[in-house]
Amino acid sequence: MHTAFAKAMSFPSYFGRNLDAFNDVHSDVARFDYGSDPASSGTVLAIAGYDTLARMDRRTAGIVLDIFAVHARLAALYAHRMLCLVESTVTDYPAVGGRPVYFGSVWDLGPDPPAPFHDEDGVENVLQIYADEATASKYVAALHPVLPDTLAAFGRWQILNLVLASECTAALYAKHRPKSPPPGTRLWEIFIGLQGSGDRTVLGDQLVHVLSDAAMHFDQLITRFYTAGTEERTQALSHYPNLRNPDDR
Repeated sequence: MHTAFAKAMSFPSYFGRNLDAFNDVHSDVARFDYGSDPASSGTVLAIAGYDTLARMDRRTAGIVLDIFAVHARLAALYAHRMLCLVESTVTDYPAVGGRPVYFGSVWDLGPDPPAPFHDEDGVENVLQIYADEATASKYVAALHPVLPDTLAAFGRWQILNLVLASECTAALYAKHRPKSPPPGTRLWEIFIGLQGSGDRTVLGDQLVHVLSDAAMHFDQLITRFYTAGTEERTQALSHYPNLRNPDDR
């Protein structure tokens, strides 16, 4: 990609092989990171402020998009999907990789509405992972030093012992999973109970970020909310002895 970009910019071919030089070209118009997570099922390339490049050199702006399309096709050959999102007011980009460019407003999907919870409520987050038993046990052990700061900011919390997902849950999830589960693994569930106050959406986002930063990959994160005074809350809290108040016993 770097070599092709250098050619589009009429620089010597070696320029594209020098990341420092490539950074210099983009330093005034973009901020980016190199690298991809090989454990992920795909890559999303998001580019903000692409109009800056389009205004400076429209031809190059189109060529760069075509370069990304080439790499997306190559990635697809290795079952690694790639999506390129570009922020731009330009609406007449030529076809990229032989396919039309699709447009949509960034406001098509609004932010999630507030999802507050209070001390009298209950929140349960369930992490689902595919692993063998030994790996799953190590995963749970690694959670304890990673999550306290995030969870404690919302209230009291407790992580339950690792359990296998029910056969029904495992079969249903495997059916709708994009790829078959890794060989020799089973679907495990890790239940994290929380009692305190905050916003469930914010909590979920922070859990995803802190786990991602710690390179602790998971298949799915499910959030369950139990309203104060309901039988469901009482039943859910019965599994978390550290969270029960005297009035709950």
